[in-house]
Amino acid sequence: MNKKGKLRVLQVVDGFRMGGAENKLWELVEQLDPQRFESAIANVGPTGPLEDKFKKIGVPVYDCSRTHRFDVQPIRKLKAVMREQKIDIVQNTLFWADVVGSVAAKWAGVPVVISWETVTHEGNPYHAQLQRRIGYQFAMRFTDCVAAVSHEIKSSLITRRKLPAEKIRVIHYGVDLQKFSLNGHAGSKRSELGLSEAQTVIVIVARLEEVKGHTWFIKAFARIAENFPDAVALFAGDGSLRAKLEEEVAEHKLDDRIRFLGIRDDVSEILGAADFFVLPSVAGEGLPNVILEAMACSKPVIACDVGGSAEAVQDGVNGFVVPPKNVDALAEALQRLLADPELVKTFSASSRRIAEEEFSLQKQVRNFENLYETLYAERAGSRGR
Repeated sequence: MNKKGKLRVLQVVDGFRMGGAENKLWELVEQLDPQRFESAIANVGPTGPLEDKFKKIGVPVYDCSRTHRFDVQPIRKLKAVMREQKIDIVQNTLFWADVVGSVAAKWAGVPVVISWETVTHEGNPYHAQLQRRIGYQFAMRFTDCVAAVSHEIKSSLITRRKLPAEKIRVIHYGVDLQKFSLNGHAGSKRSELGLSEAQTVIVIVARLEEVKGHTWFIKAFARIAENFPDAVALFAGDGSLRAKLEEEVAEHKLDDRIRFLGIRDDVSEILGAADFFVLPSVAGEGLPNVILEAMACSKPVIACDVGGSAEAVQDGVNGFVVPPKNVDALAEALQRLLADPELVKTFSASSRRIAEEEFSLQKQVRNFENLYETLYAERAGSRGR
């Protein structure tokens, strides 16, 4: 704790990519109460555009990245930063940060070490690799608390990683309710995209990768498209499967009904112009932030039951939760919303209400602030620091 009574928090992250976990970390750091916390960032992965975003908000950034696979310098660099800056709390985000950040914090004598678990281990072969399982277990020996973004992740950590339940706290992601809201510009955005007010617009915002399930949406949409000639779907995002998915769309003769928008920086406006949102992921979700963004924009959501999606989408209240890779169930859910505008209105109001009550960014930040202060009081007090 510095002379002004602020807790010094070092966020260790595995790279400055523009991924979901990395962006959520930036939001958290940017929103923490500056009267109570002093933040710094240590990067142990590749650089990227987020580095400048952190610097622009006045957060010190330390380069502790490795030069080769078995480089131990990141641990030494982190240890030096932690001691020189008298760090009170270390929070690690993503796998490699967990490993080197926890070890360095142990050597540096940091009172509190937290792991931010943002990705489910269920059905994810990446986390099933033996070396990663061993590395994760090793890191957890030096970790005081795991902050999981969903109850599903907590359950997975207990069953698959054998972590004690009392070591895990669930802090749901939160969404910026001002940035993501009905902004009154839906008509102009539709016009910009070449869409009319008469059309029903379905939006998917996700990387064009197998795990996101676009192919299952295409199959389901093909079944009901003839019955709803005014319905169109927009795919915002890019990825390795774009060409393959474009071929599938052409095979179903849906070229004029499903459009590929590529990577967009106006996601909030596209969501605002939509009638409802779909996320057909088949695995790998923690708590999809884009679902919360759609809900904040007052959109009904159809989501597959993977990760923590069902913790935000209440089936029959603000949308539908369907089994992954189930074309029949997904087609039925699409048909129910396309055929019932009044149901869309009801779900829309419920989505915004749930976002405001349960998934605001302010609530997420407040929960982290409370966690930091509680853990520090417990650990530092017991060590006489």
